[in-house]
Amino acid sequence: MGDGSLSQDEIDALLQGAEDPSYETSPSAGPSDDLSPAQKDMLEEVLLFAFGQAAKILETALSKSVNFTSPVIESKPMAEVSAELGAGSVNLFSNWSGTVNGRNSLIFSTENASKVINIILGGLSTGTLDSNQLQRLKDTFAPVIGNLTIQIGTKIQSMFAASPLEVSHAKTAKDLILPDAKTLIKTTLNMSIEGVGVFKAYYIISKPTVEELLSVYQKGGQKAQPVTNGGINVTMPPQQNFATQQSLSSVPIKGVAFPSLATAGQPSGATNLNLLMDVQMSVTVELGRTKMYIKDILGLGEGSIIELDKLAGEPVDLLVNGKLIAKGEVVVIDENFGVRVTDIVSPTDRIKTETK
Repeated sequence: MGDGSLSQDEIDALLQGAEDPSYETSPSAGPSDDLSPAQKDMLEEVLLFAFGQAAKILETALSKSVNFTSPVIESKPMAEVSAELGAGSVNLFSNWSGTVNGRNSLIFSTENASKVINIILGGLSTGTLDSNQLQRLKDTFAPVIGNLTIQIGTKIQSMFAASPLEVSHAKTAKDLILPDAKTLIKTTLNMSIEGVGVFKAYYIISKPTVEELLSVYQKGGQKAQPVTNGGINVTMPPQQNFATQQSLSSVPIKGVAFPSLATAGQPSGATNLNLLMDVQMSVTVELGRTKMYIKDILGLGEGSIIELDKLAGEPVDLLVNGKLIAKGEVVVIDENFGVRVTDIVSPTDRIKTETK
């Protein structure tokens, strides 16, 4: 009609379209591309745990209280995420490999990234993001994202490798580097920094990567994979063994016997070891060692990588008061690392080690 009102035929057509189940009202991801409510609940549980632990690393770097809260998880097409976040954003990203594969990205708006950089620089930021400021942001967040990866692996009981952190400043949607997948899982978090305020942070993972992660979580962990924090790889033991260890926690555990001590010339029956049972000794687990020139040591900074003399997968050394007594493999116990003893070093081997 010429007066701008709808005719009865037009109203009927609109009502018919609204009642048609195949009628699409928006270009967003369809139900088949979305996570189930149970999957979203599991992912929220994993991310809240991991970000809660990673926030402590950022607190140390900024000397301010930091919290990540109120995650909102959405499934969106990659083009839609690029359009929403791409123009004027800073992207911190790394690639996972092993049990879980894919890129994970932590994205801030340019304005909010500048606020963080201003804290890092002690209030001396010029407000313009140049390469030096982006590098400082990367150096600060490298241990944070590395710890985030470790905590996610801890939560799902299966560690995996992460590449060194990279940073990019996207000025347009095309510049934004995202996980390579049709559907992305966008998690919006409230990031609060003491004295600065609360602003949005966006954590992006592909839907296939999330499905891999949750599948491992549901199975209670998979075969161990290397885990890296800032580029140093550590191979964790199979988590099936960890689960078995937990189930056997009620079985009595016998102390390690050292029958060879009797051959070391101790007077028989003259020594009462019970007098020494309450003496505390320092127990150290050594991942590896290396030698460096003084000039290289003075050049160390946040994010520096040091190569050790141990190969990935080699047993770690168990030292008591600096003396090698055993070798073992690293395990995860709740939120802490531990060591399962796999080999007791004989007195002969100890003497050889000390004389080297």
